[in-house]
Amino acid sequence: MNKIFTLVGIVSISVSSLMAQDAAPKKDTTYWKKAGFLGLNGSQTWLSDWAGGGQNNTAINSIFNYQIDYNKDKISWTTKLDAQYGLVRTGASNILNKTTVNPFRKNIDQIFALSKFNVNAFSKYWFYAAQVDYRSQFAPGYEYDGNTIKGPAKSDFNSPGYTQIAIGLDYKPAPYFSAFLAPVAGKITTVNRQYLANDGAYGVEKAIRDNNNNIITPGKRSRYEFGGRLVFKFKKDIMKNVNIDSYLDLFSNYLNNPGNIDVVFNNLITFKVNKYITANLISQMNYDNDIIRKRDLNANGSIEPSLGDINGPRLQLLTTFALGFGYKF
Repeated sequence: MNKIFTLVGIVSISVSSLMAQDAAPKKDTTYWKKAGFLGLNGSQTWLSDWAGGGQNNTAINSIFNYQIDYNKDKISWTTKLDAQYGLVRTGASNILNKTTVNPFRKNIDQIFALSKFNVNAFSKYWFYAAQVDYRSQFAPGYEYDGNTIKGPAKSDFNSPGYTQIAIGLDYKPAPYFSAFLAPVAGKITTVNRQYLANDGAYGVEKAIRDNNNNIITPGKRSRYEFGGRLVFKFKKDIMKNVNIDSYLDLFSNYLNNPGNIDVVFNNLITFKVNKYITANLISQMNYDNDIIRKRDLNANGSIEPSLGDINGPRLQLLTTFALGFGYKF
């Protein structure tokens, strides 16, 4: 009899436990939103006895975007990763016999990661905000003489790498737009490749050399700046199946020529043809007064601006249009 009562008690406790679990409210995760996009685009051009001239070429570009948003009560937190990489090859002069097959070279390469934390301030549109972000690239970048690599890599992963930290106020009048004013901001430029640091590339302090060009003190591989920052973001479906993701970043170094504004302006426009086919227009604009571009067109060892030579900061522009596979998740 005792065994029966014991068994009944165990069953009763188990049933009560299961009912309590069923009655308990499920964990609310509606304040988390995740969205991503993966795109792969390619093109192939082949010419044979084409009277109009031209070159065979093959190109492939990839895009990956992923964003996680947290919104609950007076707190919001956004973490985002944007990555782009592409290769292009101008083809053989005789594609059937493959007498001259040129190597692939990259035509777009970017890593951008961001994390931003907001707490509601004095109205529903204004937030205290802190942001940290990182910008670099995946692979080495070279200069070319025709189709031949000219010299060592001019850039690489984390050469340069830009890490920025900013604290300020964020104005968000709509879910798709924000303006971030950060009077307190820091910028760290990293150049991992020592020979680039020795040359003072990307604004780091270059090496000290003797009269025979021997290095006495190696170049510094990092540079620290303190200043103010203004960041505008816009991401919205501007019409059916057309989305624009725009990011404008302005930075002023309080300690060195504050009037020289560093500019990063990135735009990605996505045109959705159907569930799996998309077209992408990528436009990037960069300006940094500490990045010196040198170009000696006639290779005579002297810079002659009248001939198109340059030796100084320049506006950097990149535009890519591609059609191919695209998937949102």
